[in-house]
Amino acid sequence: MEPIGYSFLISYFSLTVLAPYKKSYLTTHAVRTKELSPDGEEEFFPPKFRTDGSWQSHLLFAIKQEGVNLHILKALFQHINKAELIDLIQAKKLSIYTRRIWFFYELLMKEQLPIPPMRSGNYDYVLPPEEYFTIGEESSERAKRQRLINNMPGNADFCPIVRITEKVKAGIKKNFGTQISETLKNYPSELIYRASSFLYLKETKSSYAIERQTPTQQRTAAFMSILQQAGHVEITKHFLVQLQNTIVDERYAEKNYRPDQVYVGQTLTPGRELIHFIGVKPQDVEMFMEAWLTSMNKVIVASCDPIIAAAVFSFAFVFIHPFGDGNGRIHRFLLHHILSAKKFSQENIVFPVSAVLYKNSKLYDSMLESFSKKLLPLVDYQLADDGSMTVMNDTADFYRFINFTSIVEKFFDVVEETLNTELVPELDYLIAWERAREQMRDIVDMPEKKVMLFIKFTEQNNGVFPKSRRDSFSELTDNEIAELAQIVNKEIILQKNKS
Repeated sequence: MEPIGYSFLISYFSLTVLAPYKKSYLTTHAVRTKELSPDGEEEFFPPKFRTDGSWQSHLLFAIKQEGVNLHILKALFQHINKAELIDLIQAKKLSIYTRRIWFFYELLMKEQLPIPPMRSGNYDYVLPPEEYFTIGEESSERAKRQRLINNMPGNADFCPIVRITEKVKAGIKKNFGTQISETLKNYPSELIYRASSFLYLKETKSSYAIERQTPTQQRTAAFMSILQQAGHVEITKHFLVQLQNTIVDERYAEKNYRPDQVYVGQTLTPGRELIHFIGVKPQDVEMFMEAWLTSMNKVIVASCDPIIAAAVFSFAFVFIHPFGDGNGRIHRFLLHHILSAKKFSQENIVFPVSAVLYKNSKLYDSMLESFSKKLLPLVDYQLADDGSMTVMNDTADFYRFINFTSIVEKFFDVVEETLNTELVPELDYLIAWERAREQMRDIVDMPEKKVMLFIKFTEQNNGVFPKSRRDSFSELTDNEIAELAQIVNKEIILQKNKS
């Protein structure tokens, strides 16, 4: 097998780039085949796809058969003979593939080639919407020189890439937003209102628990208040700084983006660190955050899938890592903000994804590692005795055009699990509580506080009212105690077990 397309170009020009999502090989087999892996896909092409061996033919093959990889394209454009590229474009100026190459060169290199603009012809998309996560045409700009509609969800400084794989396509077709709306119609509005408070609390505790933290009551209340603003605030640099100040210990509050290099690691022995992730260099943070903010706010108002948008921009935030502390909690707030802003979730009710991420820590880790594992071998860094890190090489382009496909595929699974194991069971549980309370009052018309305590004690003791609490209900007969406990078992314990 011999590499073709992007793999050939990487080897031929010795490009230092992240491994491509798709790799292609020329084989002697007569049939074109494909193999999927957790990190991407490999495709095997029969001899008829052989190129003439030039870098130009491999570039055309890559654009036609492997799609768009902005990271590799930018690295490639810095190594090729520009005159040869101009000749390629002018020779096939009407081709959609060469027009895309032309557009990408001028966008990524921020340089206009000496090629006259096209004067006629139909407009086509920069990214085929059936193959990539894109913004709707109403939010897109027209690249008149190449007669292309720029539907990219970003810009030259930051542009996430998501391929519409079969799994992504299946996730979109499930239309989880509609499923949630239809589900909530089955419950009384007052019940949903009561459930909302608990879900906000649960989401707050889960978000902190992911980082093995137990927040104070004050910090819990502050984060819940912030979650309630999701979808209703404009995300700016000022807002993010204020948010960071609210959710971290005041001693670690920052007035600006971080001035130091950050990394996530594990101390093995004194002086030995196992590095898991390295954030962008401090001098690049401002530029990245400006580009990220511009792109995210554009995507929020554009027509595009809310689940993909939420996954992409929330995880991009944590990869940039603009603060010394609090990035993970802000990242999870952004999940809710984008889902809410794009009208995925119902007004004033949080969709508790952090609870699922907390329960499935390995899945969450795999989402983060889908980028970090590819990144680490490419970063040249030094660790000082005090634990501070200095990154020696230019790393900015590694973070500009991250492929989020794997993260998006897994986030669709998280959304489905949240709907089925967190939202619906919680509402059903509250319904069971309501039924139990009504039935209990038919036996004994107790004050609300007493009813709540009886249920709590019985539930905590696996459906048996504890003898140690008998004095707290001395006014009740043994028969009444038994009947009340039976109701708790029939309604609440049974529903809890179902969940």
